[in-house]
Amino acid sequence: MLKTKTSAFTAIRLTTSTFLVKETNDIFEEHPHIYVKLVPSSNTVLVIDTGCGGQSNDEDVEITSLREFIETFPVIDNNGKPLNPGGSMKYVVATTHCHYDHILAVEQFHDSMILASSHSTSFLSEGKIPEHSLCNFLGIKTPVYSPTLVPHNFTIHSPDHIKTSLGVQVLHTPGHTPDEIALYDSTERMLYVGDTLYEDAPIIFPKEGSIVIWLASIEFLVSFVQSNQVGGEIMLNAGHCTAKQAALETLQSAKIFILDVVEGREPVKGRTTKRGEETVEYRQVGGRYSLICPERLVLEAKRVL
Repeated sequence: MLKTKTSAFTAIRLTTSTFLVKETNDIFEEHPHIYVKLVPSSNTVLVIDTGCGGQSNDEDVEITSLREFIETFPVIDNNGKPLNPGGSMKYVVATTHCHYDHILAVEQFHDSMILASSHSTSFLSEGKIPEHSLCNFLGIKTPVYSPTLVPHNFTIHSPDHIKTSLGVQVLHTPGHTPDEIALYDSTERMLYVGDTLYEDAPIIFPKEGSIVIWLASIEFLVSFVQSNQVGGEIMLNAGHCTAKQAALETLQSAKIFILDVVEGREPVKGRTTKRGEETVEYRQVGGRYSLICPERLVLEAKRVL
């Protein structure tokens, strides 16, 4: 029997069609969530974010390519088979936003359709991605890719000429970044929110973010979930830490925490300077949320709300 190679990734089944792939020991300590939805009826694999490119602290790891993992690594929750054996199905990649820990493996899918938000086309222009991805800040190579920018409420289709629906809808949810998107899988009743929010690690706003716009996006998502939850509870999955949590409660509780910050009920727990701006940290006592962002964003929200 051939020995299974060691991998920078693990995978567990979330739903009938979708797996959560994690980078467990990446050098950036981001531990990103990557979601892989198998749609054999459309000969398509939907990959939501691509993580940190398999750059592991474990020097003995043999599989560092996300695509190689998907195509060759036996997954226990998939009856011991790879998710896409031999790359037999085509890929569609959706990037929830352009931060490095979500795009560093995107070049591995250079032959595939790569989707991103059309909300702010200039934000994703070729000349600005090195800065907006934070690759410049970290001094790392910026992946080269040309995403297809799609509108709000866009339905993702298979990449073949038949164009069958994958049952997944793109929602513009700016705030964390101008290009942030969420994806809603109506078949599995799963909402993927990228870095809009998550539990048990600081929600981080870069200098390009906006708490005011984030709150509007949360209001939209709350309304969206309420409108679509008639047939059963929708579960929320984030770009870090959080997976398969009740969407409505998670959205509402995260909003309460951010409003507590803006309205002065949460004290500042730490200060530093990051990317040339005074940056503040808040931690919910005994709770599951925390926040790191430029202080300017909190002051802007105080003035507006």
